Amino acid sequence: MATVAAPLPSARRHPLAGLAYHWQALVVIVLGSFMVVLDTTIVNVALPKIIQVFQSTVDEGDLVVTGYMLALAIVMPATGYLSDRFGSKRIYLLTVFLFTVGSALCGLAPNMEGLIVFRVLQGIGGGMVQPLGMSILLQATPPGQRGSVMGLFGIPVLLAPAIGPTLGGYLVEYVDWRWIFTLNVPVGALAILFGLVLLRETPRQSGGRFDWAGFVLAATGFSAALLALSKAPADGWTAPHIVVLYLITAAALPCWVVVELAQDDPMLDLTVLRERTYLMGQIVLGVAMVAMYSLLLLLPLFLQNVRGLGAMETGLLLVPNALGAMVVMPLAGRLSDKLGARPLAVPGLLFLAVATWMVSSIDVQTSDDWLRIALALRGAATGLMFMPVTTAAMDHIAPLKIPRATALSNVLRQLAGAFGTAVFASLLQDHTRLHAAALAQALTPASITAVHALSVAQLAFQSHGLSESTAHTLALLALARMVNEAALVRAFDDCFRVATFAALVGVVPALLLGRRRRGAGHGATETVVEL
Repeated sequence: MATVAAPLPSARRHPLAGLAYHWQALVVIVLGSFMVVLDTTIVNVALPKIIQVFQSTVDEGDLVVTGYMLALAIVMPATGYLSDRFGSKRIYLLTVFLFTVGSALCGLAPNMEGLIVFRVLQGIGGGMVQPLGMSILLQATPPGQRGSVMGLFGIPVLLAPAIGPTLGGYLVEYVDWRWIFTLNVPVGALAILFGLVLLRETPRQSGGRFDWAGFVLAATGFSAALLALSKAPADGWTAPHIVVLYLITAAALPCWVVVELAQDDPMLDLTVLRERTYLMGQIVLGVAMVAMYSLLLLLPLFLQNVRGLGAMETGLLLVPNALGAMVVMPLAGRLSDKLGARPLAVPGLLFLAVATWMVSSIDVQTSDDWLRIALALRGAATGLMFMPVTTAAMDHIAPLKIPRATALSNVLRQLAGAFGTAVFASLLQDHTRLHAAALAQALTPASITAVHALSVAQLAFQSHGLSESTAHTLALLALARMVNEAALVRAFDDCFRVATFAALVGVVPALLLGRRRRGAGHGATETVVEL
């Protein structure tokens, strides 16, 4: 394939002109990535309010999230081809534009149907922002500085999920739910403006044809997999429509693999998986995503459903997680440039396991300070391993394959996150039922604890002037609530123990990460695309 030379950068001066190009590009990419990741978490908080305002059903409300997720799954595999064919700058600015326009339309949506359509438009843009951003940064940055750059890039990516619930709760409660979308407009406009001024176009590869077979099979297989994983916890893993989605996934993805391996110019280049460090990196990141989603998904549920906190209070309690990552991630990036990923990934996963184990025995009386310590350690652990592993995996990929490799990496992480969410949501439901049944069997007239609790509750109700029969009925209901709460707490603890084990499993592939490429730590530029 012929390579089309990129145009020379403009000679116009701007406030960041004194910085190296990769630092200028970082400013642009951070703006776009932060906006997209923040939107993913902030919408979930506002969903109940949106359903109420539009007087819609819960199923219709779920489509607001599902439509966005499916759009991501469909467009993400095409990122590499579009970047190669038209240039990363053009496609990146186009995706940010689509996301920004979609956000503005969501904020103006007249009904639930319109909101769902506009969320799909958002997803088409948002699905490519992160893989394109990572590709631009990795191609622009000298290998010896990639860890430092990616360490800073990871801060807003991890900060956004932490502040999303807080910001979303505040906007929904005190302002208007439409502002969760409208806020993206000025950020997106700023990202486009900075991109036009600061970004340089990457070399384009002409002559390649669009892999329609790979695109259709990938879109079908990944969409079916994500939809099954998102719906299975609520609808049941053996529900007929979920089984149909399994079958579609099982048919489409193997065919996709065969088609991609037979293509000269595949949609997603699976040959990058032959590189051991890249493959081990994806396994580490996938396992870590499963472990990390335990806290991201379960702890807010515990704080709101068991502790009775609001969305904003929950978000404030989760802030130490973001602070821990913010402090450690830049340091980890600099260390990875010198030491490589393995010396950071292994202790990072061990610390993640410790942090998760710390919350594996929480209950209603667990202090906020204990949770803050665990969350700060969890954030530090994430910052220590996540971006160094990502950088190390990409350091072993040829420059022209980086756009396809980043697209594949983001698709795999999306699937890992969906899988972790589905597994823990189902595990929480199943174990709650199991513990409730076990506790109910123990509540017999011979149980001293049960009789005492029932007597105390009945006397409390009678002290408020209720009759003996009414007080007895209310005491039984109160005892049932106590049983359900105890079962739910035990189920949360079980999930955190499983997540602890998942983090420990990630240590094995982390030990198999390859060493840094020769010269990567000494300012070598042999793997940098000249811009």
